[in-house]
Amino acid sequence: MTEKCRYFIPGPVWVRPEILQAMVRPMVGHRSSAFTSLFVGVTEKLRVLFGTKQHVFVAASSGTGLLEGALLNTVGRAVLTTTCGAFSERWKEIAEHIGVEVDHLDYEWGRAVKPGDLTDRFRGRRHHFDAVTITHNETSTGVMNPLAELARVVRAESADTLILVDAVSSLGGAELRFDEWDLDVCVASSQKALGLPPGLAVVAVSERAMECARKKQYRGTYFDFLEFERGLASGSTPWTPALPLIYALDLQLDEILDEGLTKRWARHRAMRDHTLATVTSFARPISSLQAASWTVSCLEAFEMKGNEVVKAMKERGYTLGSGYGKLKEPTFRIGHMGDCPAEDLDEMLQVLREVVG
Repeated sequence: MTEKCRYFIPGPVWVRPEILQAMVRPMVGHRSSAFTSLFVGVTEKLRVLFGTKQHVFVAASSGTGLLEGALLNTVGRAVLTTTCGAFSERWKEIAEHIGVEVDHLDYEWGRAVKPGDLTDRFRGRRHHFDAVTITHNETSTGVMNPLAELARVVRAESADTLILVDAVSSLGGAELRFDEWDLDVCVASSQKALGLPPGLAVVAVSERAMECARKKQYRGTYFDFLEFERGLASGSTPWTPALPLIYALDLQLDEILDEGLTKRWARHRAMRDHTLATVTSFARPISSLQAASWTVSCLEAFEMKGNEVVKAMKERGYTLGSGYGKLKEPTFRIGHMGDCPAEDLDEMLQVLREVVG
């Protein structure tokens, strides 16, 4: 690899030149046998990535589109949203906009959702929850929620409540086992830990969630899971796919699976550990160390405001992420995900130490 990574925002991430080159292949019809062969292979690789033998769909959209689709396909009356930052709050906003009843378990930004609190909320509920939403990795605060533990709580308290997961900034960069953890809908985007340009969303869907969709009268159109199921049965998508991105996804999935999921997860965790160890003398993470994300660190410098850090690093040739939402002014974020080489991350952190420390 000849090109260095000097781009460390938490998405869209730096993309390897080989992946970008894959996008310039000639176009084929998305109803052709050539596309069918490509797409069936991509779907099987995605099942391995998610850790599932169930349904996997691909949409030409942002992750937010499939978050809305998850709610439209599965929630008839009420949903419980767990929120601890800007992106987990998006579940709540979407649910309110589509007119379902919303209960919520809210946390201060920078805190992770606690399994015991979720148990208490289920036991004190006024009515049945059709689904509970969990954001695996809160990109705005650098918090990773204990997804496996939270899923166990839901299953113990309500066997038929669906578990809807935002894994937009964790899939491919942190441990995620769809079938083993008994999840129902898990949404991710291309421009985060998958190391691709933006424009694709992928989703794993349980048979339990598909049964809910089959019983629901109004599911919308573009993100109707039954339409995706019918499209996949013929080896395609229901609507026109983003073909260049499918080419890139196909190659990148080969690279990810060749690296090995456990090795890839360990590499991301090591980048997190190295980042937090390097900044300890001049900045602190917003999250606790126990809940610190494997893919993005949200930091507050002791002597500089977040926007000042971002500006100073830009002058040195590095792009870091600004703070987000109500943390925009005091914090800055470092995306350490995808195909970012460890040595390039280390070079950036040494410059950051000079600038801030």
